[in-house]
Amino acid sequence: MKLRFLIITLICVIFFYGCEKKTQDDKQNSNLKEDNQTAMIEQDYTAPFLLNLQNKKLLSMQKNEDGFKIENNDKAILFTFFTTWCPPCKAEIPHLNEIQNMFKDNLMIVGVLMEEKTQEEVNEFIKQNNINYEISSGESNFFFSNAIGGINGVPYTILYDKNGKYISRYLGLVPREMLISDINKVLL
Repeated sequence: MKLRFLIITLICVIFFYGCEKKTQDDKQNSNLKEDNQTAMIEQDYTAPFLLNLQNKKLLSMQKNEDGFKIENNDKAILFTFFTTWCPPCKAEIPHLNEIQNMFKDNLMIVGVLMEEKTQEEVNEFIKQNNINYEISSGESNFFFSNAIGGINGVPYTILYDKNGKYISRYLGLVPREMLISDINKVLL
């Protein structure tokens, strides 16, 4: 009888200790989430920022209620967030090259690199993949991704009209025909 009582007591202690430990971990995780949310809230995503394009070009942007104000721009813009190691990102490059050629007078495609690379590494990636559209690299790319609400994976593509108004977004590899159809609608 005493042994049974001792075993039940020991199981209860272990059970409650485990629950308490989980509760403490939950509290710590909750505090971390609150700290991260506070940090995100404190960041002003309506502040103007610059995307650093290849060849030392800059794209001046500022978030507004409809999308982004993009300085000195008179074209629709297709931003595609990517990484150099992502197979679907690499697979979409020929389609983006073709689309850039088709709509060169009315559309700017900007690849937004979501990893830290040197300018030499970026230039080598552009050369290896025969990319004919703009590539943005640097710290401001991460600010941009947060300003749009974050991205859930790559490739992640967003289409804006020539006034910077948000039109559509796509997660994953987008069929070429779908992009062409949506771009044509924007350009009408």
